[in-house]
Amino acid sequence: MNKRYFRNISIVTICSLLLLAGVQSYWVYRMYKDSVTDFTRRVESATYKSIYKAFRMDAIPGITAAEQINIDLDRFALYFEPNLLELDALQPYRVEVVDAATQRTMMVHNSHVKIDKPLTTSIVIDDDSLFVLCLAIEIPYAQFWSRMWGIILSSVAIIVVLGVVLVYLIRTMFRQKSLEQMRRDFTHNITHELKTPISVAIAATDALRNFSADSDAERRSRYLGMVEQQLSQLSTMVERILSVSVEGQQESYNPEPLDIVQTLFALKKDMEINSDRLLTIRIISPEKVVISADKFHIQNMLATILDNAVKYSAEHPVVTAEVVQRDKFVLLSISDNGCGIAHEHLKHIFEKFYRVPNGERHTTRGYGLGLYYARKVAEMHNGEITAHSRVGIGTTITIKLPADGAKD
Repeated sequence: MNKRYFRNISIVTICSLLLLAGVQSYWVYRMYKDSVTDFTRRVESATYKSIYKAFRMDAIPGITAAEQINIDLDRFALYFEPNLLELDALQPYRVEVVDAATQRTMMVHNSHVKIDKPLTTSIVIDDDSLFVLCLAIEIPYAQFWSRMWGIILSSVAIIVVLGVVLVYLIRTMFRQKSLEQMRRDFTHNITHELKTPISVAIAATDALRNFSADSDAERRSRYLGMVEQQLSQLSTMVERILSVSVEGQQESYNPEPLDIVQTLFALKKDMEINSDRLLTIRIISPEKVVISADKFHIQNMLATILDNAVKYSAEHPVVTAEVVQRDKFVLLSISDNGCGIAHEHLKHIFEKFYRVPNGERHTTRGYGLGLYYARKVAEMHNGEITAHSRVGIGTTITIKLPADGAKD
């Protein structure tokens, strides 16, 4: 799945949300317009009924002449208001009779009533179209919207829920893409890492077999030493990969008294002996700090963090390990003078298979499992692990462990 594929998915998702919002908005608008139309129909119906009863009660169509019609707006109001009430359309109104020829107002009812944005309608009263009744009535906008709040809120809720779901799906797809990329990197790295010692061991064995190295004791010893070294390196790689099996296997937790300070000094000595670079490891601590912990996993965790500190440091690595005991907890901080980690990557470094893709880290071997394993070990001991880093200055890994090894 390439960038173009994800871009197209994002565009389709955004367009779908916009289309849905547009359809919902149009639907609400149509409901509002239908409410206004229905209100207009009810008002006109009440007006016609009231005109006939108030002005033409004694008039018989086809027999009684129009000039015999008695126009009385007070009488009109006596019929009009009950008709509005019956049709659920009673609102403040103003009505007047206008001379159709001169457009002069003949009489007015409710002249004191002020109406904002009224519904207006004009109806001819008499058969000769001499007089027109002009009605202005307030449209109950607030009433319409109050009736539609439930629909509006449900529509907004549907759009929001669908938006959240679609965004979650896109994020999941991007995360799957990242996981897929990390797995590919892991496969590539581990294949290269495992292939190198195997190739060296095969070459040394081939030299012993085909180039008479077996007859020379010194050469034989040197080649066998190379084979032993490469097999030892291979064994270490396999052990580190398998150590990730700590996840979900609480039965592997075997606490015992462990001196953190002594463990750090032992790891320091081993790293200084086996390192091909000049490195400085400083340990700041009390003489002895004993905790209850799983010795195997704690040693592997500290070895992994120290190894990372050396790998990602400058040409002359300077690593500082500080142990502080506070009440029932022990804080262990390991700092280096390396290239540092950018903020956007720092929050992911404890994830499985994750490796920072920038800078010199491309040239540094690894599987993206070390800090993930360290986090699992810390959680196994009911502790926590955090990281702080500044690009170009270095990184500090802080581990907080309970001194008594208590677990939830």
